[in-house]
Amino acid sequence: MARWNMDADAQQETEGSSGGGNFTPAPRGIYTIQVANVKPGVTQTKRQMVTLECEIADEGDEFGKKVWHNVTQIPKGEKGHGIMVHSLHAFGLEHDGHLDFDPVEAFQGQSARALLGVKPYTKVKDGRSYTNDVNFVEALYSPNHPEPSELPTATQPHAQSSAKKSAEPVQQELEEVPF
Repeated sequence: MARWNMDADAQQETEGSSGGGNFTPAPRGIYTIQVANVKPGVTQTKRQMVTLECEIADEGDEFGKKVWHNVTQIPKGEKGHGIMVHSLHAFGLEHDGHLDFDPVEAFQGQSARALLGVKPYTKVKDGRSYTNDVNFVEALYSPNHPEPSELPTATQPHAQSSAKKSAEPVQQELEEVPF
């Protein structure tokens, strides 16, 4: 491991375990999110998926805060296909007819309007448990499903069993939660 040669300022010490700062999520609301990074993966059922690491693109205090969203390739006619098509449409991608594209390249840099919710997230690392609130995508908006005129009632995130929490695709997404 390389040595660290740097200056430190104890006056700037902040609570938190990664990079200093209070990692509070954005308040529940509708934001423009932009894809900053795309990671390919495979679900437990062996379907292709991508994890979109998105950042809030709206100017203001919430600018740059992160949220992750998974998009899974689901064949036409199968349960969940419509949600996949809606995600493609919301991010401005082709979403009808025969599609042949690299999802990593296609999603990179794309933007969408999204309702972000807030949920608690517990991470276990080195036998210690850390709990923090994080954002999650409650809804994506597209021309076929436009933004509501008023903020809708809060929904609960999908419950995950502890077996699913340890699954590789989900773990891959959550490893980057900054606390």
